[in-house]
Amino acid sequence: MASLEQAREAKAALKHALAEHDGVTGIGLTRGPATPGVAAGPAGAGDGEAAVQAEPAQDAEPAEDTWCLQVNVVNADARGEVPQEVDGVAVVVRVTGHVGAG
Repeated sequence: MASLEQAREAKAALKHALAEHDGVTGIGLTRGPATPGVAAGPAGAGDGEAAVQAEPAQDAEPAEDTWCLQVNVVNADARGEVPQEVDGVAVVVRVTGHVGAG
């Protein structure tokens, strides 16, 4: 995992690298743990199945270096354009579909 500062720097590089890719709807930071290239959280792993995350212990403190990048894409085909890691920071992909006002 990476520190918040490392993740911010990697986010800038990733935004530049993916600027011309139509399937990307958003790039942000999220807390880990995460497996590179796999969606985080219960919103889905991008293949119609919910991702499973272990629940932390009640008294566990979050680690300082638990940041990763999240890339939202319109469909599973757009995942191929997204790297699994940028400058040592893990990248997770979430298929969100098209995002708009609604």
